[in-house]
Amino acid sequence: MPTVSVIIPTYNRPRELREALTALTKQFFQDFEVIILNNNGDRLESVIADFNGQLAITYVDLPENHHVRARNHGVSLAKGRYILLHDDDDLLLPSHIEEVVGDLEAGADLSYADAELFTYDWQQDHRVVRTTEPFAYPYDREGMKEDSTYIPSGSIYRKSLHEELGLFDEEVFNYWDWDWILRVGQDHLVLHPARATVLYAFNPSGNHESAKQDASRRVYFDRLVEKHELPTTDMKNFHIVQEERRSRLRETRRTFSGHLTESE
Repeated sequence: MPTVSVIIPTYNRPRELREALTALTKQFFQDFEVIILNNNGDRLESVIADFNGQLAITYVDLPENHHVRARNHGVSLAKGRYILLHDDDDLLLPSHIEEVVGDLEAGADLSYADAELFTYDWQQDHRVVRTTEPFAYPYDREGMKEDSTYIPSGSIYRKSLHEELGLFDEEVFNYWDWDWILRVGQDHLVLHPARATVLYAFNPSGNHESAKQDASRRVYFDRLVEKHELPTTDMKNFHIVQEERRSRLRETRRTFSGHLTESE
């Protein structure tokens, strides 16, 4: 059985997914499986086939586009004792899995690293980095109730947490990750080391789901606020949080070379 199960929900991002999988082939730690959940998007067999013999992949076509339900399905399929969450357009630096596994082996229940935010242009079939900056803020559970600075992509936790806490809450949809970090942090050890080993795609156009602060999103936000009795009524995405908190960035280890998956 693998030590880690990497869960990647995806929807019509074959080029980004290919880059993410390429980055996984470069991990120093290789005792993991990859579970790809296709959220009713275009078929991905041609992408998956390119990694035969390189990655242990389970591929599932789902009948709907529901990213939280997809993650829960991935958890149900996971064979590893640790779960690593991974968005389809983000990438992990080569040391990432090795280091976060080490955090859990040292006693943490959940560990998440700092991120290197990057903007990009498309050049033929791959992304070229335009700008980078760290997203690096200390973990504080009480502070997390005001603004979420938890980027779930690349975070790892003990699969046994689901036995205690249940699955990801589909009723808070857009805020499932904020809900998860608050639930885990209630009674379990969360580590947030100062290592920027997650490459988090900051879409330069802002035309993506997290940029939308609309009425449908407000419904889920209000459910989260009520569930955790949060002291805030302001919906924010990572763009907004970064803009407001940039002066409070912490020092973090940055090793990103500026070349995605070393393929440029």
